[in-house]
Amino acid sequence: MGSVGINRQDTLILLDCMGVKLPKNTKIPDEDLDKRLHQTLDSAQRFPDIVAPISPVNPSNLAKWTSSKPLLDAVSRGNFAEAYENVIKGYNVAARPTSMAKEDTFREVRQIFLAFATHWDQGHKTFALKDKAEEWCIIVVEVFSLGEDLPLFTILYRVVNRPANMSLHEYLGRLFGVFPIVAVSTTDLERKCMLKLFTMNSKRISSGYKLRREKHEAGHTTTFLLPLGPLNMRDLGKLNSNPGCEICGKKDISRCTQCLAASYCSKECQREDWKEHKKTCLSLKGGTWRTLTFSRLNNPTGKGYRAIINRFDSAHDMQKNIQPAELVGPPPNIHDEKAFLVKFQVSLTRLRADASMLLYDRQRSFQVNWVKAEDHEVFMVGEKAMAGNLKIYRWARRVGDYQLSVCFDRAPETDPVW
Repeated sequence: MGSVGINRQDTLILLDCMGVKLPKNTKIPDEDLDKRLHQTLDSAQRFPDIVAPISPVNPSNLAKWTSSKPLLDAVSRGNFAEAYENVIKGYNVAARPTSMAKEDTFREVRQIFLAFATHWDQGHKTFALKDKAEEWCIIVVEVFSLGEDLPLFTILYRVVNRPANMSLHEYLGRLFGVFPIVAVSTTDLERKCMLKLFTMNSKRISSGYKLRREKHEAGHTTTFLLPLGPLNMRDLGKLNSNPGCEICGKKDISRCTQCLAASYCSKECQREDWKEHKKTCLSLKGGTWRTLTFSRLNNPTGKGYRAIINRFDSAHDMQKNIQPAELVGPPPNIHDEKAFLVKFQVSLTRLRADASMLLYDRQRSFQVNWVKAEDHEVFMVGEKAMAGNLKIYRWARRVGDYQLSVCFDRAPETDPVW
């Protein structure tokens, strides 16, 4: 059983709906699964980038939210893929069709944040989140500013179990007095996901932050909320990577001798994963591996900057994606000798003698250039594998500071989430 009553199956569902895909038959211990969920929710609220540098958080040191921009607009987070879907399907960001499916839990939790912002803009500060089993009260005490268009909600919350013979409104009125309450309906898993966030962030509030409380708020817990958004590609890559056994996550491993693309701690785990791994393994068996040499230089002058943007990025990620055109030293090798997927993306100069391809892994641990003039023979093999496409994915292994061994003649069964 995970934290705040989230069981193992629901933990896997939550991770999956945020883009973290684990094998259905995974034996990763519950404690490690809960840790992965914790890291994933932190990535969704951008905690490492936004709050970690100032943790523990003391809202007393922050300015009150005074932006002329509606709080709803400041809370909205999305990526280019979602924006495209909204346009195609005619969705309004704050009024998407409601889903009760567990597979849509993360999207619906983000809609709850939008509901908070909408009603806060209208002057409401007290909310009751309710599902079929329990109702619980949230009081949004105040909204502070962490920077331009970046709000932080300070929250007092308390779990409330309503008596069967009394309405929620009547019971809350008896507990807390008469005041306007906005009721927001949730599923059980949505409520537990919110409570998980509350619990995580309550431990990050400075002990020096003292809220003025009414008498009926003595039993409430202090926490904070940050806007939630979909994970970007860099975070998806890190959270989907598994340096240990494919099934149980143990670190004492050996690689599949057929393809070197999967690792296991025992023959038992390897046999259990064979149904999932079989197609990948057989597709790589007998493939030809060729060594290419890459460069970290983005252009011949070494001047300027570059940025890689894809459909999982948002406007909030663009600044982080900007890099100097020339980076000193070899990129890190986070994969050791294990095979991993690399994305090959053609440049606009694909038909010229100085053509190049951009190469990067899903974790964005490196972003390098492969220049035709510097590696002509193998580059021609790569161009043939491209077959007129703008991008392909291939298995690779790091074999040197600036070398990759790539299996060009064996494509993955399906293109990865990238």
